[in-house]
Amino acid sequence: MDIRSLHKEGHSIKAIARYTGRSRNTVRRVLREAGPTPFKKPERHSRLDPFKTYLRERWESCGLSAVRLLPEIQAMGYTGSISTLRRYVLSLKPERERLRKLTVRFETPPGKQAQADWAYGGRFPDPAGRSFPVYVFVLVLSFSRRLYIEFTSSMKLPALVRCHQNAFQFFGGWTQEILYDNMKQVRLGPSDLNPQFADFARHYGFAVKTHRIRRPRTKGKVERMVHYVKDAFLNERSFGSRGAGHQWDLR
Repeated sequence: MDIRSLHKEGHSIKAIARYTGRSRNTVRRVLREAGPTPFKKPERHSRLDPFKTYLRERWESCGLSAVRLLPEIQAMGYTGSISTLRRYVLSLKPERERLRKLTVRFETPPGKQAQADWAYGGRFPDPAGRSFPVYVFVLVLSFSRRLYIEFTSSMKLPALVRCHQNAFQFFGGWTQEILYDNMKQVRLGPSDLNPQFADFARHYGFAVKTHRIRRPRTKGKVERMVHYVKDAFLNERSFGSRGAGHQWDLR
């Protein structure tokens, strides 16, 4: 703007160069241009660029995490970091989804609380091509985050009780209270616990707590672990055999 203003006032190119501290070639170039040249951000290339189309398709079809996607693109030649991959995967998620998950962190002292959940893991094919349902029981100690996972083929109350007993044996004890969602095996209504499960809890001496309806983030520690099992462990895998009892041959 200074160069054009001085030029309109009748100053020579040599004088304009002296006043502005620019070279005469720069002054001539500015005067030849129709307007000021807008700033262009330098184009930066990422090692991830050749894989973005593949990553988007995989994430949209399966919702795989960066941890699962990393070895896939490394086999295709990716040499960048997982941090770059995580930032890209995060950019694929809608902003409203990230905001929906924001909540206040709540911590409990050792031995106070555990969080339990029972989720449908999906249907999986066996070598014969037959599909069968897999359910995931997860119990996590709120203070230490120590984790117990068991896969079942049933979501009936006896299976839930057995999973608890196996978890108690694994941990060597149990907490003062266990937090659940409002599954019918635990709670029949807003003020009524399932009497059979309540009797089981009284026998072991722990309090049964449930979160508010439509507020699963209250037990976010176990929710996160359920997501981990479904994504990092079960997603896109198949079972070689169902095995004996509750032992699973997972491929």
